[in-house]
Amino acid sequence: MAEYREAPDWREKIAADVRGLFSQLVGEVLDDAIALVPIDTGNLRESLSSEINGDTARIGSELNYALYVEEGHRVGYRGPDGETVFTGDVVPPQPYLRPALYRRRGG
Repeated sequence: MAEYREAPDWREKIAADVRGLFSQLVGEVLDDAIALVPIDTGNLRESLSSEINGDTARIGSELNYALYVEEGHRVGYRGPDGETVFTGDVVPPQPYLRPALYRRRGG
């Protein structure tokens, strides 16, 4: 901390260090999500990405079924009258984002 107080641009140096650490953390979470995601076709794994905008990060996928893999879902089909009919079967969750986010990191 002493090296920051002596520098006239100490605030910028701290902000740059924080941005660097945040970027590193986002990369680690993305790497963990890629390692943990279940693989069927590989499309979900290939679609995982991260984006940093200021002090906010987004890690995930644009695929419409990514949430259903993470959280599980009921099985249903569209009936002849157009309504959804649920079979009673459930596809269990296969979480990969939450475990990646909550993994204990060194430090």
